[in-house]
Amino acid sequence: MGKATNGYKREHGLTIDQLNAIDLLIIGKTDKEVADVVGINRVTVTKWRNYDLHFQAELNKCRREIWNASIDRMRALVPQAIERLEQEVKSESGWKVALEVIKIAGIEGCHIKDIGYDNSEKILNELAEKRATEELFSTTSDYTKQKVLGELQEQLNNS
Repeated sequence: MGKATNGYKREHGLTIDQLNAIDLLIIGKTDKEVADVVGINRVTVTKWRNYDLHFQAELNKCRREIWNASIDRMRALVPQAIERLEQEVKSESGWKVALEVIKIAGIEGCHIKDIGYDNSEKILNELAEKRATEELFSTTSDYTKQKVLGELQEQLNNS
């Protein structure tokens, strides 16, 4: 069994145990498996995942990096899929596989618009409008954020 769950205060970013836990979660390990490898209590890992905003943010960042790399690899297959589609279009069923790769890559029909603008001014305008809208419609007060942060810290520190 791992170390007991103890309350802690973050002083400088994530701990080594937290970074190791994130690496293990990213590759699909369960909270129990992570706890066993890192040498901590399973409850600690679960609390990090559920209540530690910094841990959640770093875990999400790592997941996003892996997801984006996977999407890039999938999109790199599109030219080969199109070539295969061209070769197999007259065969009985070979074109179906190539067509599915194209669909998975997200380039069919309405998804082409998601590529984004090819004009830097339009990109800048879109970003500026998004920021202005977020600032205009942001109703989250500092008091509310502090309250939520306090509740999460309390959950994180409770055994």
